[in-house]
Amino acid sequence: MKKVVRLTEGDLMRIVKRVITEQKISDSDKKMFTNHIVSNGNKCKDYYINHFSKPETVNKFTNKNNILKIKEFIPNIKYKPFFEKSNKNGFVNQNNLNIINLNLNNLFTKSDDGVISPKGTLLYDTILHEMGHLIDFKLQSLGEQTIASSSAYYKPTDNKDTYVQSDVETYARIQRLREVLGLNPNAGGEEIKNKIVEFIKSKKIQFPNIRIMGNDNNPGVLLFTENNRTKGVLTELWRFYSSLKINNTFVPDISALFAKYSKIKNSVVILDLNLLGNVNITTKGEL
Repeated sequence: MKKVVRLTEGDLMRIVKRVITEQKISDSDKKMFTNHIVSNGNKCKDYYINHFSKPETVNKFTNKNNILKIKEFIPNIKYKPFFEKSNKNGFVNQNNLNIINLNLNNLFTKSDDGVISPKGTLLYDTILHEMGHLIDFKLQSLGEQTIASSSAYYKPTDNKDTYVQSDVETYARIQRLREVLGLNPNAGGEEIKNKIVEFIKSKKIQFPNIRIMGNDNNPGVLLFTENNRTKGVLTELWRFYSSLKINNTFVPDISALFAKYSKIKNSVVILDLNLLGNVNITTKGEL
């Protein structure tokens, strides 16, 4: 296996300087941006390299050479900063598998004393999510079927619904869920449920104004009271989960993932983690 290649501080400094010169940002600010992006990016690379080294992940591949190709691919992923006033934190392009675009306007904050810092874990979360997309695209280019089955309860009715149900997004979202909950590559619905309940009880997951209901007779299923007249459509369920925080950070990608595997019955939101667990178990490189 090739040695993990790091994007140096100098490399990223040159990219940052070129992209944001018109913003009239000082060299010291550029250095702070660079340090945070390099540090968080390397943590994400380490996470994925470790993930693709686990026997549970390796065993999902018939062509083991593709795993080696992915582990050679990950270290060469680079970052392109941009400034934009929008809700877009980052994005990738399937035609450019080596670049993660990062919106510095959304991902960072500057204190009164001039210190630039990431907004909570948002920078790390964004890089991990977008890196998941690049790995998914790369695996597909190698002929791998990355997701076997991930159908949702509701058929999309518009572009937003389609986005929530998208298999491409599901791939990256499951990576985020696995990382934050510490799940193994073969975790099923009941194991995922137990982890979520554990995180809720420890306050690592917060559901403001939402009450979890007991459901001992249905392993892998969680029930939540529905107080907002949620409709049985994907974007409405995404809204229901939108108040979800993990470690005090909003996680819209995981909120959308939960929406995809939820349905409404008698004013109760039913989250079927058995379906999510099946996707986890049967998806290559996933969870």
